[in-house]
Amino acid sequence: MTSTPAGHRSGLHPALSRLQGFALIEEAASVCNLMRNSIQAIRDMRYVDLDGDAVFTLGSIGVEKAMKVMLGCAAVADAGAWPTKKVLKNWGHDIEELNLHVLGVIDEGVENTAAPGYSAHLARHIKESMLLPLVFAAFARYGRSGRFHHLDILATDEPGEHDKPSEYWERVEVHIRESLPEFHEVPYSDNAALDAYLKRLRGSIADELDAWWFCLHRLGVQGCFGDLGKKIGWQIWEINRPTPILVRI
Repeated sequence: MTSTPAGHRSGLHPALSRLQGFALIEEAASVCNLMRNSIQAIRDMRYVDLDGDAVFTLGSIGVEKAMKVMLGCAAVADAGAWPTKKVLKNWGHDIEELNLHVLGVIDEGVENTAAPGYSAHLARHIKESMLLPLVFAAFARYGRSGRFHHLDILATDEPGEHDKPSEYWERVEVHIRESLPEFHEVPYSDNAALDAYLKRLRGSIADELDAWWFCLHRLGVQGCFGDLGKKIGWQIWEINRPTPILVRI
């Protein structure tokens, strides 16, 4: 990679050109928009067959972008340059694998943040969550190939190699029903009560994803992803959005 003349460097970081700096700001804004909309789409979902595509599309793209933006910031801190297109391509669309990279960066950087105790609290939340891996599995399935699940069946006239994305989402909801006592009893015989039940259940999933987004933002601001991550950590979060209740101290 050729070096960028000093006069053409971004104010965000000397390793970035102006063009790269503007692109990163746009991408961070996209992360913010997608995460906000995906969380709201989960809250608004009534039927997976009707609303699932919006949830899976927004969620898979939003989470993937959030991870790659912050991993890119960490790469600038480590290597002095944004990852190449080849590196980004090698990262792929597997959110589960990307999450392992993110958690690895957090493990390495949490002690060097501005507030190690607070950062450790945030890191613990996202590492110990039993729900996030299931949500990420659903998004990863959709992002890798699930969006073409039925097109692939049409093209091959054979059953899909993997379960369809809606079945991955069902595992998320089953986990909620089985792990939280307030969701053990499903009011199948009362339509109004069932609607309210599903709204609360999906609200709890949205709350967990909201908390993850906040943790990524705050860990970035605290310095877990390097100096560039301190700036971009602010950009990926929605201004004046309240701290999610799951991670309030």
